[in-house]
Amino acid sequence: MTNICRGKAFKRNAGIIALFVILSVIMTFPLFFKIATHIPGFTYTDEPYAGLWDSWRVKYSILHKVSLSHTPYISYPSGVDMYAGYFTFLWMAIMYILSLISSPVLMFNLQVLINFVLRGIVVYYLVRHVTKNEFSGILSGIVFTFCPFQFVRSWQHLGLTYGQWIPLVILCAIILKERPLRGSFFLFLASLLLLFSFDYSIAYFGVMTLAFFMLYILFFNWRRKISLPRLLFKDVTFFLKVGLAILLVFILLSPQFYLIVKHIGSAGSGATTFNPYYRPFDDLFTQSARLLSYLLPATTHPLFGKFTEQFIGSPLYGISYTEHTLYLGWIPLILAFIAFRKWRRKKKLKAQGPKLIADEAEQFYIGFFVWLALVAFLFSQPPYFTFPYFKIYMPSYFMYKILPMYRAYCRFGLIVAFAISVLAGFGLKFLAERFKSRKTKVIFTSLICGLVLFEFLNFPPFKVIDLTKYPKVYDWLKGQKGDFAVAEYPLDVESPNEYYKYCQTIHRKPIIDATIPGTHANEVARRIWRLSDPPTAPMLRWMGVRYVLVHRSAYESSNDMKMVDEAQKVKQRLLNGLRFMKSVDDVDVYEVTAQPREIVIDD
Repeated sequence: MTNICRGKAFKRNAGIIALFVILSVIMTFPLFFKIATHIPGFTYTDEPYAGLWDSWRVKYSILHKVSLSHTPYISYPSGVDMYAGYFTFLWMAIMYILSLISSPVLMFNLQVLINFVLRGIVVYYLVRHVTKNEFSGILSGIVFTFCPFQFVRSWQHLGLTYGQWIPLVILCAIILKERPLRGSFFLFLASLLLLFSFDYSIAYFGVMTLAFFMLYILFFNWRRKISLPRLLFKDVTFFLKVGLAILLVFILLSPQFYLIVKHIGSAGSGATTFNPYYRPFDDLFTQSARLLSYLLPATTHPLFGKFTEQFIGSPLYGISYTEHTLYLGWIPLILAFIAFRKWRRKKKLKAQGPKLIADEAEQFYIGFFVWLALVAFLFSQPPYFTFPYFKIYMPSYFMYKILPMYRAYCRFGLIVAFAISVLAGFGLKFLAERFKSRKTKVIFTSLICGLVLFEFLNFPPFKVIDLTKYPKVYDWLKGQKGDFAVAEYPLDVESPNEYYKYCQTIHRKPIIDATIPGTHANEVARRIWRLSDPPTAPMLRWMGVRYVLVHRSAYESSNDMKMVDEAQKVKQRLLNGLRFMKSVDDVDVYEVTAQPREIVIDD
């Protein structure tokens, strides 16, 4: 009998894994079938190229015995110090290993697809545990996995696709609370290690979610705890175990946290976009959520996206095609509301008499996720709302005082989506209880899941970037012998051009581009951003530049008024000290012929 039960459990678990693998392949189509040549992405950002470049840099540096902590390949000849921000040993180790045995594109795509699958599996087990219903687990896994937030993050910020560690920490905390055994403690400890070993935003959200969970426990049934000290003692014991696990994590990852503290001390006091430890306060307004961000379908939806695009830039939605894509789905919201109504009714029933309702655990879980959705929503809002005679301050205002390195509080929408996905699972459970036969429940659940997947659909057109299509001038450049640097114009003096960096993985020559504002290399770049100025070519020669690649279309499409005159001179090839060599597509190639002249930057 035991073997039969184990066989059924194995088949069920294998089936769940297969379900989320298949759905991930379908919802990211055609990525899986072009996994070595395409990456997920769309036209509004070039940030995915940064991850590809970095994985290439790691392998190239190892093979050429170049330091991993400082790279000379960009911002040449000064180079750039790497890992000045949040540094995680486990993720870096995984990236190093994968970079040696696979291509940057394959490594990037594997992370994206695996994270889709893991999100679904983790939330499935969490919701099945708290609802005792496998159909609810499947729905909640689908809602959290395929919410538009996850898609836009896979198109822009790879680190933010690791959101599965947040529900994993909560699941392990629940298990530790219910079964305070040694195995439960080490399981919780492992979940915390995973949480702190990838993206710093995910770590921040996970810590806050765990804090909200512990705060909720403290106040849940507080009157009973006063009259029954054993219940209070049980909570205190749980808190102590959580505190011990956090302490052990900080000890085990102390080198990682030491580097953060070390860099904070040398980061300076100026708040800038490129200072990872001190961001401008005004960014909290532009990168905070709005009500319509949660209620309107993603702009990438094939049917409803055009409607939402009308609201981009409005005070009720936000300015970003990515940061403000927080759509929760109307089906999940309706199901979550059903769970909320059921919870409220039972809460009132409990208040009518001293007799406890039988499903107190269910009440606890629904209450927590209602609380989590509300608090996370408030955290995602701007620092304050101004009215004629007063201001209402939101949590982000106070959190900035503690953590000035964090600014994108709209990303707390991930936690809102997590809470709504769990509540939707409860809502489905309450609706499905009306059906007697399992077959009817399967049909009903399938219908609801299908509607949710339609709400979260993001193609056609397909959201992938074909990396086999690139300016062929880089193939020519790769074949040029000798040690020299390349300059790509227009220079990216305001922020690093990630596509320039990616193209370096093709031609493999150092570039003076990709400088970071506030650095010496960027000050140099600002001196030579006008290619037509007579001193520019001699300075480029002094920096070791042999060839200059001029992207004509970038000049022509620029909205910067300062570029108008420069674009005209570039078009007419009025460039001193540069010899025109050839044109490949829309790229002009020049050889630097001027005599070198040193650049002097006053301190």
